[in-house]
Amino acid sequence: MSDADGPYRAPRPGRSDTGDSKTWADDSKAWADTKDAHRLIAEALSRLVAADPTIPPHPYLSRHLAQHAARGEVLDDAHVPLAVLPWESSANVRTLLRQSDAVSAARRQEWLEAWARIEPFIGGAGPDSRLTSLHLAHHAATRPRTPLDTSAARVSGSRITPLWSDWTAQDNVLAVSETRLESLTRTTTTDGRSLLVSGDNHGTIRMWEPHGVPAMAPLHTYGGAVQHLLPLPGDLLLSAGTDGSVRVWHLTRGQLLAEPVHRPGTWVSALTLFAAKDAPEVVLVAHSDGRLGALDPVTFRPVDTPLPSLDPAPALLSGVGLGGAEGMALAVAQGRRVRVWDPRRAGGYTHEHEHEGAVRALVDLAAPGRYALCDDSGYIGFRDASTGRETAVAPAPPAGPVVALTALTVGGRAAVASGGSDHTLRVWDARTGAAIGGPLEGHTAPPVALTTLPGTSRELSAPAGQELLVSAGADHTLRRWKPGGPSVGAGRAVRRPVTAAALAGPGSTAGAPLIAVADESGTALWDTGTGRPVPLPAGHATVTAFASALVRGEPLLVTAHSDAEVQLWSLDRGAHAAPAWLAGLLGHSLPVRSMAAFPHDGRTLLVTGGADGTVRLWDLDRVCALACREDHLLSVRDVAVLDTAQGPRIVSAGTDGTVRLWDPVTLRPVGAPLHCEQRVVNAVAAVAVDEPDGAVLVASGGEDGTIRLWDPGTGRPVGRRLDIGDGPVAALAFFRTATGRPCLAATGPGGTIHLWDTDTGSHLLRIVTGSPLGALDVLDARQPGGPHLAHPVLLAAGVAGVCVFDVRMEGR
Repeated sequence: MSDADGPYRAPRPGRSDTGDSKTWADDSKAWADTKDAHRLIAEALSRLVAADPTIPPHPYLSRHLAQHAARGEVLDDAHVPLAVLPWESSANVRTLLRQSDAVSAARRQEWLEAWARIEPFIGGAGPDSRLTSLHLAHHAATRPRTPLDTSAARVSGSRITPLWSDWTAQDNVLAVSETRLESLTRTTTTDGRSLLVSGDNHGTIRMWEPHGVPAMAPLHTYGGAVQHLLPLPGDLLLSAGTDGSVRVWHLTRGQLLAEPVHRPGTWVSALTLFAAKDAPEVVLVAHSDGRLGALDPVTFRPVDTPLPSLDPAPALLSGVGLGGAEGMALAVAQGRRVRVWDPRRAGGYTHEHEHEGAVRALVDLAAPGRYALCDDSGYIGFRDASTGRETAVAPAPPAGPVVALTALTVGGRAAVASGGSDHTLRVWDARTGAAIGGPLEGHTAPPVALTTLPGTSRELSAPAGQELLVSAGADHTLRRWKPGGPSVGAGRAVRRPVTAAALAGPGSTAGAPLIAVADESGTALWDTGTGRPVPLPAGHATVTAFASALVRGEPLLVTAHSDAEVQLWSLDRGAHAAPAWLAGLLGHSLPVRSMAAFPHDGRTLLVTGGADGTVRLWDLDRVCALACREDHLLSVRDVAVLDTAQGPRIVSAGTDGTVRLWDPVTLRPVGAPLHCEQRVVNAVAAVAVDEPDGAVLVASGGEDGTIRLWDPGTGRPVGRRLDIGDGPVAALAFFRTATGRPCLAATGPGGTIHLWDTDTGSHLLRIVTGSPLGALDVLDARQPGGPHLAHPVLLAAGVAGVCVFDVRMEGR
């Protein structure tokens, strides 16, 4: 039956779908109940799903099975089995799980929860990629830091076998935008629906259901970035931004009604409602040149009303309710100066104060006459609009400017939520300035806009009416949070982002790799065969890079640190003994970003590339420096070693957009620099070519999201550019599969691992993690002198942690 034949019909009462004598006649009464009807339909449909996830189910199953199960309160892995998820096309599983939290709490939903974590990011990936991504997500969620068990970890059709993971990504993503979100608000339609409305840097306005599903067709301004959104009664919305215009939209009709303001060459810096005492409400519009105007919120015509004078500079505005019939005062911020204008008083501005940094946001509080503000210094303060007195100050966040604020109520208390440049959200008591709960972590870039949604007891396990916090981040995600508690739907607490990770060689169990992992809290070696950590007393300076080396038969681990020192550690001390510190290498003035060790002429050499722009060569046998080059104009982002027919060659990549080759003895340049035309070059890798002369190419990964292959002998590009399509390339790794197929892995902030066949240039696989990645490492099954492996082992690490898996491209 094709999908065009109409909805799938569940078996009728009196007819067996399994060939046995049981009929549905006894269930006839259940069909009068909608919930039980959907349960019966889900049970019937689930039996039609093949056990093999590589077999596509009927389109009706992939589109509607999860919905039937949710409405029948049987949304679980039994009724929506693993085999249907790689083909799931409703893009609605995470929404259904949130809506079904209360009724499904006791049901097994491991595979569904794993799918929900990656569903927002899966896009147009093919079935192989979807199944493989689901497999990895399930292992990461259900078997953290668990000893290697390949037999239990295999899934038919998956291109990988997960071996070990320490992964704690949040799952509170409502939606993912292809463009950068700039503004966010909430509106209630005339029929009582709460909607989120976002504006992006391409001039597009989108409406979202509270669970993240698009509510209607997007609106296009065909102008600049939409930085301000102001909902009005009657399903109206005002938008404004960098093209200097204010537009009026009817949301539910999707119609542009008017453009009452159009000032090319300026941009709108503020858009807000204001009502003075005994005066009608107006819309205030401030432009970047300090011009302030007022519009009637019904006719949208200019209004002649008293307004404060502004300096010729961008201004932020917030009306501050004074309580009762007293109307509003107007808080005005321009640069570091904040003034309050009260139309009830002669002279206009009543007081002003200066701040250490430029003010980023002003918000009116639920408490009459009070407002909050934040600035570039990290200050969050609460003030009285009548007196100008500072009533409370929030403790300074640990890092950087505060870039966004919104007012809300938590437990009946007036509060504000802040978004910082450290990517976290925090909630503060407006009366005392004290923190409410801990930081809300999960964004991988600063939250740029905040709003609230009404919550329900089912979603929050809290009293109905508790507000939810919603954030739009520069990481292109909309996320939902429970103020004063963990993010909605979050599992374990977010771990510190991994600063460095590498496969450090074989562990105590044959074939089980040893993994070096570092974050801001410390460094450890994990034996994937036993699941036990091996302590590494590396000191207080954060590890920024790892390398493995073999010196006179002794396995070494090399660590680079944030204080620019490089340290050597012996791993030849038993399975669970702490590595012994051997020596330190000093020379870099800024942290080392990448290292590679290699044998040459009977010695073991180490090449390091640092943020100080230098490439340095070290002799690990004698523990001494050999040479230093400063040819890169800026930071050295990555280094690698090529095994060419003429012997090894060192290759380095830099922020200056070049890749350079070096002689491993003299560290003199080999040929001219490769100007890669990829902006910053973040990663390099050696790519072997199937030719009799043992040719090798250089792969460069750029900030522009492309990968290029280069002939190191001629300095010319080979083949076409490869585009990962989801942001900059942060890391590259080359390996050969068990049958010798050459593969290049690439990843970056987009959180997807891409695999290409370097001989054909064909894209083989996408492994979606949903969280930014910054490191890749590989143990090649065919690597000379390496551990005996049936398949290459790949490590990926980033914001959410680290995962290790083998790659099985040829077999199922």
